[in-house]
Amino acid sequence: MAEGVRKRGKTWSYYFDTAKIGGERRKVEKGGFNTQKEASIARAKAIAEYNETGRTFSPSNMSVADYLDYWLENVIKKNIDHGYAYQTYKGYLRKVENHLKPAFGMYKLSAFQYSPDVVQSWVDNLKTSGCARESIRGYLGCLSSAMTYAILPLKYIQANPCTPVRIGKMPVNVKAKEINEYVCSKDDISRILTRFPPGNKYHLALTFPYYTGTRIGETFAIDLLHDVDFIKHEVSINKQMVKIGPDWCFRPPKYDSYRTIKIRDNLEKELKESIRQRKEYRIKYGDAYLRTYVTPDNTIVQLPVSVAPDPDYKEIMPLCTSEKGKIVTPWSFPNCCVAIIKKELGIECFHAHSLRHTHGTILAENGVNPKTVMERLGHKDIATTLGTYTFNTEAMQTSSVDIFEKAVNV
Repeated sequence: MAEGVRKRGKTWSYYFDTAKIGGERRKVEKGGFNTQKEASIARAKAIAEYNETGRTFSPSNMSVADYLDYWLENVIKKNIDHGYAYQTYKGYLRKVENHLKPAFGMYKLSAFQYSPDVVQSWVDNLKTSGCARESIRGYLGCLSSAMTYAILPLKYIQANPCTPVRIGKMPVNVKAKEINEYVCSKDDISRILTRFPPGNKYHLALTFPYYTGTRIGETFAIDLLHDVDFIKHEVSINKQMVKIGPDWCFRPPKYDSYRTIKIRDNLEKELKESIRQRKEYRIKYGDAYLRTYVTPDNTIVQLPVSVAPDPDYKEIMPLCTSEKGKIVTPWSFPNCCVAIIKKELGIECFHAHSLRHTHGTILAENGVNPKTVMERLGHKDIATTLGTYTFNTEAMQTSSVDIFEKAVNV
């Protein structure tokens, strides 16, 4: 490997060859040193760094803003469908642009790593400004993830400034806690399904997660033609519906949580009836009926019956459509269906994940093994199952007392 130092004008520079790329060696050269000794020392350091990691630079002048842009583009965005969902990327992007870059973007990354006091002060200011605890956790978690990646594998920095930062105690938001822990009662479910009866375009969007615990995006991605096995009494959860630009697309489920869920008579009857209705609607509306297809790149396309699809399109039957076949998307669920449940039925604590949460809690209250609940809900770990969906309900409290009393009175 050729290496050395040389004088260029009034300053010195160092150079050395790297490994061959495409059969040719690449030369690294850096100048601007005042003396030959400075250039030699810098050359030795750069070669050592290159031999260790393959990189020939230290990001001493990189700003936090530039690094966050790099992290979003090269780590998060490039790994959509391979560990990160598109909505996760969009969420990180909003956090970075609206909160992290305005707060820390001007700092040098090399100095920021030693500034936990700056991050702590920022967190404290968010608290006093009335920001919700979960929001603060989200912002801090995003920043911490980015800084962790800068440590390994990048080796840009040696310390994560978020590690010692603590959110601390905050006043309990009673209303938020009530909404978060809300479980649909049998009476609530009855009223909701009376308002959205069979045949309503939102009916299956309500019954399906109630009986299976699926996420919203997973629910709307169900294909009645290919995902439901009535012989084995199973549903395959293999995708979620997400909006990318102007299009609705299918992407892998969150955390790559591919799974098969057992179903029984109640839901099967609902699904079979829906399939029967679709066939009737197709005859009723004729050429005006919309058929739904998925392209090779998993984009959802709808075409009238009178229009022939491309040969490589695959026809599907979405879980939720209007009478004329127009697909119902996850975005309309909270903006229309949930809004009606809150305002018209007066169930103010109901939200988009209430049915999934209710499903998990019912399983837990009736003694289903937590690992089984975790696998059915598609959680990434058991801690999420125990901490998020399986709450300490009154029924569970009563059961624990009964178990204890029975044990001590034997």
